Amino acid sequence: MIIYNSVVRITFGFLFLFVLPASVIAQKWEVGTGVGVCNYKGDIMPSFKPFFARPAGSAFVRMNWTRSISLKVQGMYGGIAGNDKAIKSDPYHQARGHSFTATILEGMGQIEYNFANFRTTASRIVNNWTPYVFWGAGGAMVQTNAQLLSINNAVYITKSSPTFLALGIGFKKEWRNQWNWGVEFGSRWTDTDYLDNKGYARDGTVQAPTSSSPSTPSITFPYSFQKYQTPGTKAKDMYYYTNFSVSYVFYKVHCPPRR
Repeated sequence: MIIYNSVVRITFGFLFLFVLPASVIAQKWEVGTGVGVCNYKGDIMPSFKPFFARPAGSAFVRMNWTRSISLKVQGMYGGIAGNDKAIKSDPYHQARGHSFTATILEGMGQIEYNFANFRTTASRIVNNWTPYVFWGAGGAMVQTNAQLLSINNAVYITKSSPTFLALGIGFKKEWRNQWNWGVEFGSRWTDTDYLDNKGYARDGTVQAPTSSSPSTPSITFPYSFQKYQTPGTKAKDMYYYTNFSVSYVFYKVHCPPRR
């Protein structure tokens, strides 16, 4: 947790340190919105399932800092879900029958590296499109509704606030002068194993499902069901955000002072 929090502070500190002074010389700022889907990978679904997704939407501000570097701050709201029944090749997942849905509200900052000279006045050769890669960090607020088929469909509602590191790829293209469109795929590597209300505690022990809902009764696991409470993997949970975006570019021309 300490490492992740330090990374988040450093990342946002870097963005504010450079973005604010850059407003003096910046030529192009963008504001935009995106729609897409979120996917989950963790103890319930240990492999990435591209078609097991939930809708999501985002809004962002981007500044094209140099011919190669863009800085972006983004907020996203969406959902993730997992279901043991979707792992048809594994009898253990089929028998356990655990499932969950969760809502996510995240905020993050990211640094993009553009492979082509995109939206810049710093070069005689300017492309109207470019692929890019990005790295970032942020935090999220998550509410999880988990259902345990193996113990009479008990429902657990939990809230958590994980931090994460982000890594991804994208493509953006100029469209109609002051408009851009783009597509992006990014992974969020969280610092928790409990997005799905099932996982391992920091000391390596199995963490029993908990609930922040007062209406959920305390349940003692029957011995015959204890084997189904074992998480699928010791890796931290993660999720992905894939989106299509449209953004508007503000031109800001700075005239030199009179001599």
